[in-house]
Amino acid sequence: MTTPLAPRQVHDWHGPDNLGSDGAAAFVRRHRWVVTLGRVGWVAKGVVYALTGVLALTLATDYIGATHDSDEANQTGAVSKVAQQPFGTTLLWLLAIGLFIYAAWRIVTVVLPADNDTAAWLNRIGYTVSAIVYIGLALTAISLARQPGTAASETSQQEDATIEQFTADVLGWSGGRLLVGVLGLVVIAIGFVFAWKGISASFTKHLEKRSVGPFDWEVVKAMGRIGWVGRGVMMALIGWFLLRAAVQFDATEARGLDDSLRRVADSSVGVILVLVVAVGLLVYGAFCIITASSVKLVASDDRATA
Repeated sequence: MTTPLAPRQVHDWHGPDNLGSDGAAAFVRRHRWVVTLGRVGWVAKGVVYALTGVLALTLATDYIGATHDSDEANQTGAVSKVAQQPFGTTLLWLLAIGLFIYAAWRIVTVVLPADNDTAAWLNRIGYTVSAIVYIGLALTAISLARQPGTAASETSQQEDATIEQFTADVLGWSGGRLLVGVLGLVVIAIGFVFAWKGISASFTKHLEKRSVGPFDWEVVKAMGRIGWVGRGVMMALIGWFLLRAAVQFDATEARGLDDSLRRVADSSVGVILVLVVAVGLLVYGAFCIITASSVKLVASDDRATA
């Protein structure tokens, strides 16, 4: 009697959300560089989030002390902060490369063979938006590297002006007010999804459940919880001001992250929200960096053959 062979381990594609398909699995097996691409980009993303969290934390402590003179607490401000460090220009170029790699990895997840259901297409849309955001940050890093004297506030003001102008343009369309309101509600809903992802710890299915360096698994999971909740509150704040812009029919109500945090920090409850966002982003950045080697860019799947 022959003994049946155990199914061989193969690798299936995963991102932060699984696109999953045998076609994607086959692609990754043939192109192992995709995994390396994802891990390098994961670290660069973590650096930006961690720096953004530090700036938001500084903003909160400044408002508590009534100084109001902190650096811009957004991802653009985080990139600008790198320019102020020793060897800042070199660091900016390295950060730009990492962000381009992360954006490229996102694009790969869009074009990989995958399912054609609604969830898969929503993932593709999300990955596309993510790629555009990080390409923009990479270009900002390059701009600051080529013009080291550019102030963070100047760059951030341009970002806020772009958001305001975009909102004003949409409000001018027929039905634009409704569209901006719906967009605000969508962003708020995304915030709740992010927060629930942290509360339920559903993100752990995309991680190898093991210790990472000096951090045991429970610590890694706790960091993920804090990070996702912080990101959720951040998205909800941005969505809230978009909704206000629609309700008040006033494009100046639409805010980027920095202005959103500054607007809510004027009250004691608002400062608490800013602290939640700041700690969340800082911890999420650290979470991305330390889990770069354990995030399931690949995973076991016994359903297919190698």
